[in-house]
Amino acid sequence: MTTRSTPRMRYDQRVPMRDGVTLSADIYLPPDGDGPWPAILQRTPYDNTAALWQNIAIYFARRGYAFVSQDVRGRCDSDGEWVPMVNEGPDGYDTIEWIAEQPWCSGKVGMMGGSYGGLVQWTAAKHRPPHLAAMVSTAAAGRWMEELPFRFGCTMPYWIWWLNLVGGRTLQQGIHDHPEVPDWPAIFTHRPLRDLDKALGRTNTVFHTWLAHDTFDEYWQKPSLIGHFSGIDVPVLHITGWFDGDQWGELHYWHGMVNESPAADRQWLLIGPWDHAGTRTPVQRLGGRDFGQSAVPDLNAIHLRFFDKWLKGIDNGQETDKRVRIFTMNSNEWQEGDVWPPAGTRVVPFYFHSNGRANTLGGDGTLSTEPPSGDEPPDTYTYDPDDPTPSVPDLSGLPFGDYPFDTRWRQRRDDVLVYTSAPFEEDTQITGHPFITLFAASDCSDTDWHVTLCDVLPNGRADELTSGCMRAAYRGGLYAQPSAITPGAVIEYRLELMATSNLFRKGHRLRVTVASANYPASARNPNTNAKPGDDDIWVVAHNTVHHSAMYPSRLEAPVAPLPGPTLPRSEEGV
Repeated sequence: MTTRSTPRMRYDQRVPMRDGVTLSADIYLPPDGDGPWPAILQRTPYDNTAALWQNIAIYFARRGYAFVSQDVRGRCDSDGEWVPMVNEGPDGYDTIEWIAEQPWCSGKVGMMGGSYGGLVQWTAAKHRPPHLAAMVSTAAAGRWMEELPFRFGCTMPYWIWWLNLVGGRTLQQGIHDHPEVPDWPAIFTHRPLRDLDKALGRTNTVFHTWLAHDTFDEYWQKPSLIGHFSGIDVPVLHITGWFDGDQWGELHYWHGMVNESPAADRQWLLIGPWDHAGTRTPVQRLGGRDFGQSAVPDLNAIHLRFFDKWLKGIDNGQETDKRVRIFTMNSNEWQEGDVWPPAGTRVVPFYFHSNGRANTLGGDGTLSTEPPSGDEPPDTYTYDPDDPTPSVPDLSGLPFGDYPFDTRWRQRRDDVLVYTSAPFEEDTQITGHPFITLFAASDCSDTDWHVTLCDVLPNGRADELTSGCMRAAYRGGLYAQPSAITPGAVIEYRLELMATSNLFRKGHRLRVTVASANYPASARNPNTNAKPGDDDIWVVAHNTVHHSAMYPSRLEAPVAPLPGPTLPRSEEGV
């Protein structure tokens, strides 16, 4: 069979759902033969005729797969009402079983897709369709309330952009492509937050529903996979990136399957130096750093090898591949192993120190593996919601933009505490989820905590590797109700940062920053303990970070063994 011949098309095939609604699917059949063939299903709210998906469908159809590309309910050519996440489980189940009954299908059905297209795989798998045989889950959302639409209590204005994008029957992509309409920087900075849809000019009921459900209640438990992994017996290839905002979700699914699923030994993990888009279309350069050509693998070929094993039964050795393959930045090399984090990883604490003036990168904040031995003076800063610590240097690029990883521009602000280690005396690899234990106080009834971890190069550049955040009122965790803090009380917070893998070369330094805003990536906290969206009134907060023998604030860094002999030195992150 040639890989250049044209697949045979069946457009707008109506797939019946259990409630009588029909969904539209375009079917790409291999150019030759009568089948039956294994099938690959992708479900999307972003229009199944998009060039990306047409190219992927053609790729697999030419290689002996029936490829089914479906608009989800209420989107594009599919009937029904679009409500994000609500119908994807039953609809995915019904589509998989419909495909398996078609004469052109062998009865084996796989799924693939990223972001929302990853989420729909998991909601379908939760319902246990008998003919679902394999999944490639890329950047899949789903760690609700700790990933999105709230991140540990912090709200993200970005979601009004996404809800507008998919707010009509067709994709509203053309609107945001115009450089002036809508004015996204003005919309994201509008107050009160609950009126962002009015500022946009399109009432969005889902946005208001999400604001109203600000805890892990029944609304978010319904699409959640917590408690359901033990019923999913499917091999899965998990793909995410170090800068992928949905890394939280994908690693949530990975851990759930590895720890609870009957298919625990049939899970594979691939993590590259990619942002959200790069998990499907990786690039060599990101954020001002060049990760080398090896950062751009052939993801179609990786998908094909996986599906050939689990849908066609080809003895290609995939099942003996190392379970985990990760890209370590600064060495710009792939590492392989059987567990995540890597075997032998140990948690090393780096304690905060200062003489009470850690503000700005010119301050006296330091990090050390030595714990505080006495009463060091705490560090204090002012968080003013009218002048919040910014998340990007230039709002004109919102909601997208490849911003430099170097964040010294932000670290020069007085409302940012900066703690920096001495230069490493030997190459040190940090791989896994860093955590920050913060002993902090505020003179308000609520505030936010935003932390970052940076690699400081000998030339002074400070590349942000990962970050984390928490709204103080939501400190109790996923199942707790938000509650005000007592002004002046020192409270222990444990902040989880996104996972990373970075080689800190000899001479590089580790840096942690602490602030109370990351705006507009996260909405401003009014410091009043108001409900999310109700920021009509706000007050200025005076926040304090303690680091003493009694209150040892610290970074908990996952230090992994170096892979083999000392790695060759490359250009300093350029």
